[in-house]
Amino acid sequence: MLIYRRGKRKVIADYKFEDIYKFYKEQYKEKALPKAIVRKIYSKIFPAIVKLMVFENFQYRMPKRLGYLSVKKKEVGPKLDSDGKLDTRTLSVNWKKTKQLWQEIYPDKTEIEIKAIKDKPLVRELNEHSNGYRCLWYWDKTTCNIKNQNAYYIDMTRTNDHILSNGIKYNNLNFYI
Repeated sequence: MLIYRRGKRKVIADYKFEDIYKFYKEQYKEKALPKAIVRKIYSKIFPAIVKLMVFENFQYRMPKRLGYLSVKKKEVGPKLDSDGKLDTRTLSVNWKKTKQLWQEIYPDKTEIEIKAIKDKPLVRELNEHSNGYRCLWYWDKTTCNIKNQNAYYIDMTRTNDHILSNGIKYNNLNFYI
């Protein structure tokens, strides 16, 4: 299941439902539930856990002492560097507004020509809807008992990221710092 590549994501360990069910079937043999029932259980339980973590500020304790998953907020904002200049690298780029700005600044150029230009202005996201905070999925590894914990990180699915994003935008949620 591990795929070794060059570049940013060198090792990918993606496990699909079929892999999890195969392991479950090996463990429980004839006592194992049918695949359709297990799939239905997974499709009900995991979204409910994510919604509890987002809307109720729930800390999910993972089995086998793997630690806790939760949502935390982190203050992000522009800072001054040693030269007294504004350092905005910690702010996310709003690509939609940035591309609109580039079209206004360079109206006679194509996308490829604009891409070749260096040091173009970027529009940064100030997170005004959340008072300058960014919310993120947090894996608390203080109680985790696996070796080389620093090599592991949590990367939630896009669906879960959308649930978190919509919860922050439309429900005025407050998380621990």
